[in-house]
Amino acid sequence: MKLKISFVYRLIACILFFSSGIIAAQVGFFTNKPLKPLQIDAAKDNGATPDALKLSNDVVVDSIGNLGVGVLNPITKVDLRSSDNKGLIGLGAGTQTPVEAGGGAIRYNANGYLEYSDGEQWIALPLTAPTKALVNASKSTAQSIASGSTVYISDWIETVDLGTTANGDFNPSTGVFTAPRDGFYLVSFNITLANGAIPKNTFIETAIESDRNIENIQTYKTVNSYPAFQAGVVSNFISGNCNAIFNLKAGNTIKFSVKHNIGSARNTLNDGKFNNLSISEL
Repeated sequence: MKLKISFVYRLIACILFFSSGIIAAQVGFFTNKPLKPLQIDAAKDNGATPDALKLSNDVVVDSIGNLGVGVLNPITKVDLRSSDNKGLIGLGAGTQTPVEAGGGAIRYNANGYLEYSDGEQWIALPLTAPTKALVNASKSTAQSIASGSTVYISDWIETVDLGTTANGDFNPSTGVFTAPRDGFYLVSFNITLANGAIPKNTFIETAIESDRNIENIQTYKTVNSYPAFQAGVVSNFISGNCNAIFNLKAGNTIKFSVKHNIGSARNTLNDGKFNNLSISEL
């Protein structure tokens, strides 16, 4: 009788244990509060409210089968983009033929580069980095700059544009540059206004503007002022320049503007040697 009762208890325990995976909404290892259908807290440090750093040592599988290593919400079949920036993949040399590995497989070549299989042969991945953005342009046409107004400079003439798109990264008609990729860009802008009266207590402001306001200063400005040029009003050229480094994401734009308070409209000087810009991807 004791043997039969012991067997029954063990049977019930086994049923409860093996059915728990079906009954439970989430399964967690080393965590009492799994946030996904399957979650392993390798460091056992999640606690009640895990932050991104604590989750960086977790492995999860979500409801559609995506695997996240250090990522709570994977958005691809395998997602390694953890907050600690250690989501690297180590690839071995491999001994399979490209046919055995199948199309799309990647391996490391002992000569120091990666190869991928197209299903028939191993093909070396390109070693040449993409061409970095480089723009040089000048302006030799007159553009009216009204007093007290911010005017964006347009109608440039390009001398260099190494952009990867068909029309380059810079639109000379609008004067707008579009970043081809994430990165830092060194930008220089020079403008000169035609000869004319320069009253006292006036200024010219040149500015370079971007449309990105995160981890970046949107507008860089420089001001050349004339607080007391002389006792009376004189005539001369006035100019401004601005240099800055922008932290841009792909698709962010840069444009160039001028503002002055001379009291009347003034044209840009129609000489490209005095009106120019350059943009270099670092």
